[in-house]
This record gives sequence, C-alpha cells and structure tokens, in this order.
Amino acid sequence: MYKIIKNKRAQEEIVGFAVIVVIVAVIILFFLVFSLSSDRETEESYEIQSFLQAATAYTSNCGDKSEFLPVSKLIAACYREERCNNEEYSCDVLNETLVGLIAESWPIGPDFPTKGYKLEAIAPDKTIISISSGNATNVYKGASQVLPVAEEGLVVYFTIYY
Repeated sequence: MYKIIKNKRAQEEIVGFAVIVVIVAVIILFFLVFSLSSDRETEESYEIQSFLQAATAYTSNCGDKSEFLPVSKLIAACYREERCNNEEYSCDVLNETLVGLIAESWPIGPDFPTKGYKLEAIAPDKTIISISSGNATNVYKGASQVLPVAEEGLVVYFTIYY
C-alpha cells in the first residue's frame, strides 16, 4: 500500500511538471509568432531616409521662371498641375526624374538584393504620383518625408522590398 501511494505522488509530480512545460511552450510560441509577424511592418531605414532626402533635393530638368526645380518643388508643381518652362508637364518630368534616380540607386532583379520598390507622393486629397517596380515581398524597409516646400501637406513614402 505504501508503494502505491508513493508511485501516485511521483505520477502527480510528473503530470504537474508536464503541465508547466506545456504552459511555458505555449508562452514561447506566442512570443515567437508575435516577433515574426512584426517583421511585416515597415521598418525605418536610415539608408532609405537618406535617399529620400537626397532625391527630394535633386535638381530636375523642369524650370520655372527663375531656376530649375528640385524634386521637392517639382512634386508641389505636379500637385498644382503646372507646366515647366519648356511646356512639359511637371508630372511627366517628375516621373522620369524619380524613375531614373531609383533605377541608379536601387537596381532590382534576381542578381540584386532589392526585389522591388514603391514610391508615392501623397497630398491630403489625392495621390500625386505612384511609382513601383519589381515584386512586393514580406521583407521590406521604408521611410517617409514631409515636404517642407509645400503648404499643401505633401508626404513622400518610399518602400524597398528585399
């Protein structure tokens, strides 16, 4: 009789230990799923932020009455549907300039780490320009920049897919 009681207590301790192990495993699994799902959110990248700052300061081929416009002012001109001195649409020049800058800085393809990109300039009431190329993957980084030259509240978003 004494052996039966002793064996029952050992079995109860083993069951208790197994329950604790299962609880710890569920907690670890929860944290693992949570940490993996946060990879899908856009991470700020200083490299991408630096590119955005340089790109918006880049001088375009679109001139107004006194100077050639930087991309930041060209985005505002595109929002206002203005034309350049040579009568080209500012949005066409903006698209051409941004596609060229991105192609030189972030080449995409199977031989490169960059698999795709998306750049958008957005005003509160509409999307001014949206440029994308390549494949959108679950691994990406991005940045945004508010344009200081525009009173309209224009924001540029740039995302790189790896």
